[in-house]
Amino acid sequence: MQSESSSTSSSSLYVRQSSGLVREASVMDAIIFNAVFSAPVGATLAFGILYALGLFPGADLVVALLIAFAVNIPVCIMMSMMASAMPRTGGDYVWISRILHPAVAVFSNFSAAISALIGAAFWARSFAVLALGPALAVLGAVTNNSGLINAGNAVSGSDATGQWWTFGLGLLLIIILAIAMSSGTKSSFRVQNLCWIIASLGTFLAFIALLISSNSNFTANFNTFARPFTNSANSFQSIQAAATKIGFTFTGGHQFSSTLPVVAIIMTFMMWNWWSVYIAGELKSAGKLRRQLSVMLGALVWDTVFMIIGVLLLYRSASEQFIASVNALAGTPGYLLPVQPYYNLMASIAANNGFFALLIAISFIFWNLPAMFPNTFMPVRTIFAWSFDRILPGKLSEVSERTHAPIPAIIVASIIVAGILAWSVLSSSFATLLSMGVLAGVVTILCVSVAALAFPFRRPDLYRNSPANVRIGGIPLLPVVSVLSILVISGLAYLVLSYQQLGINTARLGPLPGFIFMASLIVIGLVIFYTARFVRARQGINLDLIYSELPPE
Repeated sequence: MQSESSSTSSSSLYVRQSSGLVREASVMDAIIFNAVFSAPVGATLAFGILYALGLFPGADLVVALLIAFAVNIPVCIMMSMMASAMPRTGGDYVWISRILHPAVAVFSNFSAAISALIGAAFWARSFAVLALGPALAVLGAVTNNSGLINAGNAVSGSDATGQWWTFGLGLLLIIILAIAMSSGTKSSFRVQNLCWIIASLGTFLAFIALLISSNSNFTANFNTFARPFTNSANSFQSIQAAATKIGFTFTGGHQFSSTLPVVAIIMTFMMWNWWSVYIAGELKSAGKLRRQLSVMLGALVWDTVFMIIGVLLLYRSASEQFIASVNALAGTPGYLLPVQPYYNLMASIAANNGFFALLIAISFIFWNLPAMFPNTFMPVRTIFAWSFDRILPGKLSEVSERTHAPIPAIIVASIIVAGILAWSVLSSSFATLLSMGVLAGVVTILCVSVAALAFPFRRPDLYRNSPANVRIGGIPLLPVVSVLSILVISGLAYLVLSYQQLGINTARLGPLPGFIFMASLIVIGLVIFYTARFVRARQGINLDLIYSELPPE
């Protein structure tokens, strides 16, 4: 760590007496920030349905979405109350360090940062594999252009050529995002919002295509589209017959045993609608509870409503039996189509129009960058907050006087994401690591829940005068939503650790890898804090004094 003055007074505990960050983020900026981090609607529909139905045939996606919506509500309320009580950049790190202990805050915040860095690398990686490559292949398949199909398959392939495309395009997104964030909070939110608008318009075009296409029209369009690949005049029926041959049975009903693990898959995306706590120091009127609730619950409602609409429109046009069958068949030798059955493929077939398909294909490419933004933004703010509290070198909390952006922290976070991206391209276990990102979030939410329960007792002076001091019928609300959050997140952890299809539980070790991963996050966080504490003590700086008060704005 860099050298610090050996004599430290109360006025010089922090690196400086102002964070240098500016409250430039609006409510709409924060809602979009949460929505694209938690569940970018188009991307989640495009790939999530394939993933969920392929793993758990017979699942009721609408019921799973409604369950995920309901169990997220207490978590969002708890996070809103904590963020309004202590509206500082750093989120759980600031709250837990001032209520429980800074060591707990570090491993909680470290867990969230690891989850975000994994997410950022996932969206960088998936730009070629799940966005640009499939978009070219979908467009080529719909327009009967073999050149586009081949190009799309080359870009998203798993061979050496595909790996170079994956890394190169992912690295390009990382660089673009780093430049945008270095231009300032307002500029980076403009980039996020513009990409979100373009991507959302394309998703709504897909909705319109499915809305105006009857089942008979979709069937006819699909048969025309698929005939060159399946050599069947009625590919719509032959695909369902092929799914039956591999053991898939559609009874017209749903099994709760299949729906429950799909809730865990959906929560992989939707458990993060509180992510704006990490920009509380840059959000206008962040100290108002109503503002925080509107941001978090607004994002949750947006994601849930439009994903349910998207699912129902797909079922209306293509039929639930066909969608379930084609996703069960995908990835097997019996699947003969040149593109996986992504949502945008089905919408393009329903549209039966090359120009419409072009608009849908191009717009879906724009989901990745805004999804990467909050995944990268949070670790940047973690690095900044830790540096500001002297856990990391003070250089990392420097802020540009022109753009008010923490440039050194942005560079470090971007390099880490690029490193995870490079590793993921060569690794076959990245899907498992992505699931472990959920378990990292479990650690964070559990820590926040415990801190929220202790808030009225550990910091009564701060709690008493804060927006978190809310009673309904004489009962304090914060403890109620904290307990519910513990139950929700414990249930999610149980599901993730129970099903082998979710990538954690193995036949040989069971759920042990998941427990080892969560324990490792805790241990690493403790090592980081106590190492910093030791080094700063030798420099004459008492880190414990820093956590006796809220950091300056």
